[in-house]
Amino acid sequence: MDQTFSFVEQAIQFFWAYGPRVILSLAIIWGGLWLIGKLTHGFDIFLKGRKVDESLRPFFTSLADTAMKIVLVLMVASTMGFEITSFIAIFSAIAFSIGLALQGSLGNFASGILILLFRPYKVGDLISVHGFTGRVSEIHIFNTALITSSGKKVIIPNGKITEAPIETIAEKAEVIAEVSLLLNNKTSMELLRSTVNAVIVSVPGNLDHKKAEVHVHGISREDMTVSVGCWVLGQDYERAMEHLYEALKDAFEQVGIELAKERRKENK
Repeated sequence: MDQTFSFVEQAIQFFWAYGPRVILSLAIIWGGLWLIGKLTHGFDIFLKGRKVDESLRPFFTSLADTAMKIVLVLMVASTMGFEITSFIAIFSAIAFSIGLALQGSLGNFASGILILLFRPYKVGDLISVHGFTGRVSEIHIFNTALITSSGKKVIIPNGKITEAPIETIAEKAEVIAEVSLLLNNKTSMELLRSTVNAVIVSVPGNLDHKKAEVHVHGISREDMTVSVGCWVLGQDYERAMEHLYEALKDAFEQVGIELAKERRKENK
């Protein structure tokens, strides 16, 4: 009987000592989870209103949700009387260890977020980076995939992309498809321009409201460097470049315009 009374007395003491804290902690958990749900939903609507990329929105909302739940756990631990500095120290040590182990991946991850936020390029754009040229087929958090003109798929880590210059040609942008040529400096500019104008008409995607571009960039004793180009939309750039080389060669042969390398071979 005495043992039973002692057990009940200890239970009552335990309840009075910890019961209010447990009840308060449960109330904090219930109210906190409800509030976190509302805040997370509101944050998602906010991101949608700011037109944040679809692949980034779930990440940001999940990150905010996790951060608020960690704060909630610390609040509950503090309410129960635990020393939260030890929890913070454990979290810091874990985060530091993970950061060291995944240093390269985290760099690619951060670069991926920057690319998706600031959009230096988008799917369908033609880009040149790190010696690779191709159309962007996929943009992920850790890497970007390009499809080259030969149909090969090149996957480049996002960290490499953000640390190097990027040449971008957007799909709908008006750009010059331009080739550089070394010609005999006695070539008639009038003949050159008329020949180029005749070729430009046949270029796929040529913009009729833009004139052909013919510029002389340098003259030596025997040669001159000229650039020839036409205006096209970004999606037609590669086809236009391929057509220009072939069409210009055929046209030059027909009218007698000499490429410098061909003339040098004849003089040997």
